[in-house]
Amino acid sequence: MTVQPRIALATCGAHPGMIAGDDEALIERLAPMGFACARPRWDDSAVDWASYDAVLIRTTWDYQERLDAFLAWVDRVGGATRLFNPAGVVRANVDKRYLRTLERDGVPIVPTAWLEGETGAAGLLGALDEVGGGEMGAIKPVVGAGASGLLLFDRTDAARGAAHANGQIAVCGGVLVQPAVASVRTRGELSVVLIDGEATHAVRKVPSGDEWRVQIEFGGAYTLETPGDTELDIARRAVAALGGGEAPLYARIDLVEVDGIGPAVIEVELIEPELFFPQAPGAGDRLGRALARRLGVELPSGR
Repeated sequence: MTVQPRIALATCGAHPGMIAGDDEALIERLAPMGFACARPRWDDSAVDWASYDAVLIRTTWDYQERLDAFLAWVDRVGGATRLFNPAGVVRANVDKRYLRTLERDGVPIVPTAWLEGETGAAGLLGALDEVGGGEMGAIKPVVGAGASGLLLFDRTDAARGAAHANGQIAVCGGVLVQPAVASVRTRGELSVVLIDGEATHAVRKVPSGDEWRVQIEFGGAYTLETPGDTELDIARRAVAALGGGEAPLYARIDLVEVDGIGPAVIEVELIEPELFFPQAPGAGDRLGRALARRLGVELPSGR
């Protein structure tokens, strides 16, 4: 009798309703391939992670609130079984200062300035000037997920922006300052998904009404879109710069249109990204085949 590979899709105890069926849609594709899937909480001390053939970091969407504990868990699980993506990739991606690596390697990014010590309104406006931000900018913590810690500000409320930046710096050691990219309001973000190093699909995420945040929990709308050659090239180069040599099992690269630059990376997600499996079920098949190759598992005939 063939033994089913046991796969853990790591989740968290109280995620804020952002899953949108992603894990369920993936499990629907993995089950016919012979994978036995479970969804344990990453912080459940009773879980025997070594009992799984592989652990996929999927909806651990509270990790930024307990970063030290999460990174310790990543190291522990990576030492006990196959972890995807591996601990080294997670550590390289957990701090948004990875954007410096992309910029160094010639990958176009949204213009970004960095504040790593206490600042005032003048310092914040200086950072906004550095990135050509015009009247409006965005502050983001260097460690954050799901738009947590994001603040949009304009020149008239720079003091409020500086206070927010200082609060975030005290928590995670730094913030980045970017222009508020005007195209986000109309065109949103294009998320290009790569499985095993190859693009499988892309989703256009457009905000609703006066909202800037594109996530579905804030009213954003998702539609499949075929990326152009430029977007695909940027996505592949971004993953190559951060993937640690071997192509990550999964990756998502979020792109926006920036005046004077064109498509530019606003974020690379190699830890726990939503991958839009309900919108593109074939990508779940691709992930299953890639996972089987890495585990040395023979899939059922026809899969």
